[in-house]
Amino acid sequence: MNKFIFKRHNTLLNPGKAEPLTKRILPVQSLVSSAVLLSFCAQVQAQDVAAHHEHKEHHAGIEEVIIEATPLGKSLSGNAGAVSVLIGEALRKQAAATLGETLATQVGVANASFGAGVGQPIIRGQSAGRVKVMQDNLGVMDASSTSADHANATEALLADQVEVLRGPASLRFGSGAIGGVVNVVDGRIPRGPVTEITGAAETRYSTANNESASVMRLDGGEDLAAGNNLSWHIDGLYRSSNNVDIPGFANPHDVEETTDGYIDNTSTRSKASNVGATWFGEDASLGLSVGRIESRYGIPAGAHVHDEHDEHDEHDEHDEHEDESVRIDMKQTRYDLKGSLDTPFDSVEELSLRLAYNDYEHTEFEGAETGTVFESTSWEGRLEAELSEWHGWHGLLGVQWADTDFSAIGDEAFVPASNTRSQGVFLISEKHLADSRFNTVVEWGVRTEQQSIDAAGFDGVDHQAYSLSLGAHWDMTERQHLQLSLSHAERAPAAEELFSDGAHVATGTLDKGDPSLSEETSWNLDVGYLVQLNDASQIKLNLFYNQFDDYIYKRDTGLEDPIEELEVFQYQQADASFKGVELEWLQTLSEQFSVRVFGDYVRAQLDEAAAPGESRDLPRITPTRVGVQLNADFSEWQGWLRVTEVAEQDHAGEHEESTEGYTRVGAELSRTFSGAGDRSTLVFVKATNLLNEDIRNASSYLRQVAPEAGRGLTAGVRFNF
Repeated sequence: MNKFIFKRHNTLLNPGKAEPLTKRILPVQSLVSSAVLLSFCAQVQAQDVAAHHEHKEHHAGIEEVIIEATPLGKSLSGNAGAVSVLIGEALRKQAAATLGETLATQVGVANASFGAGVGQPIIRGQSAGRVKVMQDNLGVMDASSTSADHANATEALLADQVEVLRGPASLRFGSGAIGGVVNVVDGRIPRGPVTEITGAAETRYSTANNESASVMRLDGGEDLAAGNNLSWHIDGLYRSSNNVDIPGFANPHDVEETTDGYIDNTSTRSKASNVGATWFGEDASLGLSVGRIESRYGIPAGAHVHDEHDEHDEHDEHDEHEDESVRIDMKQTRYDLKGSLDTPFDSVEELSLRLAYNDYEHTEFEGAETGTVFESTSWEGRLEAELSEWHGWHGLLGVQWADTDFSAIGDEAFVPASNTRSQGVFLISEKHLADSRFNTVVEWGVRTEQQSIDAAGFDGVDHQAYSLSLGAHWDMTERQHLQLSLSHAERAPAAEELFSDGAHVATGTLDKGDPSLSEETSWNLDVGYLVQLNDASQIKLNLFYNQFDDYIYKRDTGLEDPIEELEVFQYQQADASFKGVELEWLQTLSEQFSVRVFGDYVRAQLDEAAAPGESRDLPRITPTRVGVQLNADFSEWQGWLRVTEVAEQDHAGEHEESTEGYTRVGAELSRTFSGAGDRSTLVFVKATNLLNEDIRNASSYLRQVAPEAGRGLTAGVRFNF
């Protein structure tokens, strides 16, 4: 597993062990044409940059942070790859109601919002079935890839860390990770022995949508006889919000039929809880957990036919809707098992098993009536063997399997019932060439995966996907590091891409699949460069290029179904390319101040237009972003001021309109109060969209009818004991 080096800092919601401030190793894209987005990174102090270099010489006072989603170890000081991590206090402050919003300020990552209740992460222009969202290295197994209005069934406020792998990670995690991985790591299954009871609690309130959120966590354990330990974990969350406030009309093109100053039907209510325990022996461990998440949220008015409210009442009950607005009720119960054996065989250093079972239900209500019910039960497992060194090579051999039964019942069941089964085998290996001139590390990997789908009313379909990669990392000097990777990745089409055929009321579209779709193939080049100019200054640059053959996308045909009176969207295939750049610069100004500048750019196009005279640009691609953040740290007091400039997206997809650019300004101030022992209290105030801009997210299906929230203030307090 990749190990990145950080200085130790205290954290709140990871009691039992101190957590570092954040460290997103975000290769920041240097923009060749215009701008760079500003990042969120509240607590990334450039002293950590100096610590990275210090590690190479002293290894003093620095801990290793395990990046769960990467198979083989590397230190942060020499890593120029496209890996990002949110952890500790920075995660606590950045965590939001949706996963996409939590990660939206990270370089190379955007938010595919669909109202306040949905925010799916986009990595380098890729989302849904190409970005695998995982809960501790196994898929979340929700229905988020089926449609843009389906939320991810995970909670960032309950996470210990959130990891982002930009670029194909399909070798280890399957064809659904052809565009990247988001791994939410929490403590529901304790990862290390605990011998005392620790805990944390937090509550916060936001003015932009009257959101209140509270979260708690307890960890404990005790040593048993013969060197064994039993550790346990409990957590819980409750969140509630009203309609989102905005600076003007929700849909300025139809002011008579839209709302002014708020977005109707955007209230939310969520609750989640987890309980788990792990037994630790001398050479083995076994952990179990069960988790429950429930979320109810509205689809913004304008995404579907509805009756308008006469006035804006922020205190209306969330579920009291007398119109035909669409609201979604999502419920999921998940069971996890995690075990490991040290040196079970001479050729295996560690054998680890991950297994999860998921029971998911998603109901779309049309007013008071039940419209469509989506249900799925899923199994996913992974068995990995960390191989002993062989002629200098370190390897990871693994098998992965998954089985999902999915059904949609109701008038708007646009996807037929189906069973999807997949099995994959992979091998990843690396070798450190210590005698080479540039301290070279060479790595390669290969995977084969078979997928079978049986859908009601259709013949069964089988797909075989192959992936392989070759990469190298060079320490050109102690301060300069270069990483190059080439990969070939394949993705099997998903059930909704093959078999969709019907109206989807929540999105207001008529979706059509194509059972003849074949595997999509990508050839990928990724170049990363890291340079430490001195102990207080670090620059990261990443360039990427992806060439797709038979790229599967959901095309807006520009046609309207005469019976349903809905726009027709057709899944189809075409060759396409994605290219971009990411750049990040961290600079210490003094003991109290540091600055971070970063940005990203991505361009995604079809090789040929789908129809003569139409745009070759793919839809909902993030525009160029550039920004700067000033961080201040005066012992107990900490704060930051951030300005982000987002360019106009004038490369709109077929039948899409351009999206205007905007400037986003935010700030935060926090104070830490230390108590007896490990007790502490953190009070924070955060301001968002201070200019009260009308922000239309180019990555959102609903940008024309649902802008992002206007000026808002969030205040909160966290207790650690």
